[in-house]
Amino acid sequence: MALSRRGFLAGAAAPFAFRDDTRAQLDRLDFARAAAEDDGFWRELRGFFDVDPAITSFNHAGLSPSPRAVREALAAQQRRANTDPSQVIWRQQDQELEEVRERLAGLLGCGVEELALTPNATYGLHTVILGLPLQRGDEILTTVHDYSRAFNAMRQRERRDGTVTVEVPLDSPPADPGAVAAAILERLTPRTRLVVLSQMTYLSGQLLPVRAVADVLARRGLPLLVDGAHGIGLLPDTVAELGGAFYTACLHKWLMGPVGTGVLVARSAWIDKAWPLHPGEEALDRRISKFEQYGTRPAAPFLALHEALDFHERLGRERKAARLEALKARLAAPLLGLPGVRPCSSLDPTRSRALWTVGFDRVEPRALVAWLWERHRIHVTAAEAGGLRAIRISPNVFTTHAEVDRLAGILVRVTREGL
Repeated sequence: MALSRRGFLAGAAAPFAFRDDTRAQLDRLDFARAAAEDDGFWRELRGFFDVDPAITSFNHAGLSPSPRAVREALAAQQRRANTDPSQVIWRQQDQELEEVRERLAGLLGCGVEELALTPNATYGLHTVILGLPLQRGDEILTTVHDYSRAFNAMRQRERRDGTVTVEVPLDSPPADPGAVAAAILERLTPRTRLVVLSQMTYLSGQLLPVRAVADVLARRGLPLLVDGAHGIGLLPDTVAELGGAFYTACLHKWLMGPVGTGVLVARSAWIDKAWPLHPGEEALDRRISKFEQYGTRPAAPFLALHEALDFHERLGRERKAARLEALKARLAAPLLGLPGVRPCSSLDPTRSRALWTVGFDRVEPRALVAWLWERHRIHVTAAEAGGLRAIRISPNVFTTHAEVDRLAGILVRVTREGL
């Protein structure tokens, strides 16, 4: 059947109806019941997601599902682009990205002219680590729990340019933030040229003392690259409050945006200090857009961020954070103090957030990960880096008490009996 002009226009306009629909659906929820322990509210919120009832995922720190409205907006924007890709993507959707950029800059507390739209957090890590001018013997300072892909870039610079990666060890469970800051700052030397720190580590959810380090580096004129992949959408700190020269994040974790969306923030004074991964015109050398010159890209994932941001704003960061802390505490309670259980995270929210990373003397992490999936259809991941030998458990806000209690009960039996 041929598509009429009226039908075509209705289809083309469809993406713009989603935002009002999302707000209206959320407004039907009773947010007065949105306490962290009110499992009924969060089970109702679960209906906004496509959740497979046959499995239980506890790896949402790796990838969170997007609300259904985000997925539908993404599909609608993709359909719209496919009607005439060069016209729609380049002349329409690319222009519409400015509103997305403005909303993200507002969320992060930075200038629009400081924010680049990127595919993920890794893109920003690699851009800065590989793009700052460094010479043989120059040092990049980080911690043993920073992200594995950041280490990939640092190792490549070692091979290519003869730089040195300095790794600060971290205690598990996390030590006092003041002690951590002191340990990091003690490793600064006259050869330090860049410091790379996670706002919240991917291995155990440890909160690193970013601001304390940033203040010292600023006085010395040294750049700090903040990996905010696990902070955005969960932690309150803006880019200005964190400090540092650069900030990178993906938007598919606690912000629940589409895969393929991220940001790189470069403070104005540092934009021209780093070469982009993909060369742009010389006229862009001092502009943030030089970090977006990686060829044709779909605009649809970024435009669907409107739905994710609406969902985030209506639900509220504080509610999300409180729910995740409550679920973590509920999971940990039956295990704490049992022989052979080695907590690697902390229940102190000033030291770690959202994730519960724990090791077991009777079983290797990878064997436990495989057994939980094969026997129980429970998805967790191993945390085996920086001295850790553990599994990482990360619920979502819609994870139920029953799912948490089931996993905790299984792990208690593993503690006593093994696999």
